[in-house]
Amino acid sequence: MTNKLALLALVVSLPALSLQAADQKAAQPAPAAKQQKLLKVSTLKTSEANREFQANVQLLQAQRQAAIQLNSEIEKETNAAKKKELKTQLDALMAKLNENNEKMRKAYGFSLDRNYTLEVETSHVYMLVTDEEAAKIEAAQKAAPAKK
Repeated sequence: MTNKLALLALVVSLPALSLQAADQKAAQPAPAAKQQKLLKVSTLKTSEANREFQANVQLLQAQRQAAIQLNSEIEKETNAAKKKELKTQLDALMAKLNENNEKMRKAYGFSLDRNYTLEVETSHVYMLVTDEEAAKIEAAQKAAPAKK
């Protein structure tokens, strides 16, 4: 029963990680007594770190969605043996979800029970070039600072 309550609390309280969800919440006026602000909780220093973070968030969201679906199946199931089997699966999934959520909290300051905004502060633009083109462009880039 506690897992079901935890899952229901999870379902009700967990917004999806997306810029849209954060933007929609930001667009709504906050109550006068509870003004909110954005607080930086993590910095992803490389594109690889960003990809790993995104993959981890997607994993948590998939696990959460699977838990919601399993809970729905449990509620609809009439066969006691099948219901017990689904409950065992849900318990294992919730344990793994909670474990992964804790890892994300420790690694990134991220938890499924919060809204987040991902702000890109630096972007790099790359293009495919031949060795000759690369040499010309690199020479021009080296010469440009010298002119200043």
